[in-house]
Amino acid sequence: MQRFSFLDLSLGQDISISEETFVHQIAHVLRSRPWEQIILFNGDGYDYIYTIVAITKKSIVLTYSEKQQNSSDFPMSIRLYQSLPNKYEKIEYILQKWVEVGVSEFIFFRAERSQKLVIHARKIERFQEIVREATEQCWGNTLPFIQFLETWIPSPKEGISYFLHTKSLRWATLKSIAHTSDGYNIFIGPEGGWSEQEAIIFDQKDIQNLSLGTRILRTETAGPMTAFFLAQR
Repeated sequence: MQRFSFLDLSLGQDISISEETFVHQIAHVLRSRPWEQIILFNGDGYDYIYTIVAITKKSIVLTYSEKQQNSSDFPMSIRLYQSLPNKYEKIEYILQKWVEVGVSEFIFFRAERSQKLVIHARKIERFQEIVREATEQCWGNTLPFIQFLETWIPSPKEGISYFLHTKSLRWATLKSIAHTSDGYNIFIGPEGGWSEQEAIIFDQKDIQNLSLGTRILRTETAGPMTAFFLAQR
């Protein structure tokens, strides 16, 4: 069944939804028919199963069937502090893949070697839609929060913090320390890597140096690999 998120909607009863995007998706993209079932969720920990009663030009009428508990979100918080990459497409890829592996928050910022990307309001709307679609697709329960900062190396929230480096720690070391906290802050550098000054700042903020081995990973692939491993601990 297809899933749709409605964070501002109280679920568990018969409803009629007139949101233009939803009506278009049901009527014209999926070409759904009355008596087919769909799933709605609003982040309260449950998936709500509805049956389509009627499809009109402006609304979809749904009757409530049942709810099922959704436990797909990870119990710990995994936050990505991602320095801005050199292309908008990489931001979209990062958002999609990190959502799939269970990240709870995205904080983008400008590192010393970040490119001069301009993040317009329309771009942010596009990024939020990608997060929404990825959450629906992977059966997540809560939509991750997205934030764009001009702060250089923002201070991390509570939890153990790591910044990814190429060769400083081995994978076996990561296995031994990954289970020591219920929250993680992962800092990923830009294509040009971290500067020497940024390494000093990480030390001052108690952000630990972390490596996944000797290979140099792309900025858009290093994060999902790390988050997936931490989420399995």
